[in-house]
Amino acid sequence: MGKGTQNRLKKIANAYDLTVEEYVHDIDPMAKVPATFRNSPAVIRFLKLSQGTGGRRAIRSYLQPKKGMKFLDVGSSADLFNYDHGRWASTYFGVDISLALVKAMRSYANNHGIRIGGLEVAEMTRMPFDDGFFDIAAAIGVLEYWNLAYCKRALRELHRVLRPAARVVLDMPNLAHPDAPIMRKLEAYLGRPHATVNRRKFESVLLKDFSVERIDDSGAMLVYYLKNSEVVVHPTGSR
Repeated sequence: MGKGTQNRLKKIANAYDLTVEEYVHDIDPMAKVPATFRNSPAVIRFLKLSQGTGGRRAIRSYLQPKKGMKFLDVGSSADLFNYDHGRWASTYFGVDISLALVKAMRSYANNHGIRIGGLEVAEMTRMPFDDGFFDIAAAIGVLEYWNLAYCKRALRELHRVLRPAARVVLDMPNLAHPDAPIMRKLEAYLGRPHATVNRRKFESVLLKDFSVERIDDSGAMLVYYLKNSEVVVHPTGSR
């Protein structure tokens, strides 16, 4: 892994560590965003839309979590709290690069009697799971921070840990959407600058290991509803 990637991982992890610390001390992370920006009608509208529940329902409907299934939540372990993923019939596993976030979610699960399979500090290109371990997965709010080369490695690793034909939902910024600049600017204020990846090139990489069943391009994020390839080749072997 190059030094640039390592530095970016550290920067993003630190940003999410800070968000957890601010939450513990009842500090609004949005306080660091200039008031003229965060109070603008366009930003208020964007935040309201991004907090809607329709997308969450669509993800659950597509993944169809059932008892006996193992569900992987990649890079968004706060979703255990935000979206109640731990209450699904499937068994929850999460990975995140923020140690503070993983610790907070472990504590949340323990304090609320939520049984989970595990929460690990790991980044998406090196996940501590065996080949074909998971039945379903989601990677929401993860890939927007990375260039195409990193996305390619991350998608290959996701392909590795999923069983053949496993369902997965992931998203990427919709650069053609009018809210895309607002999202990028907001994330930059929060210390999490987006990378810019061409949609055509991203989908070309995506189709090497996944088939696309549906794409929702109605919002600032492109949401991909996918199936892992029927035949899974793991050139690196189990971890």
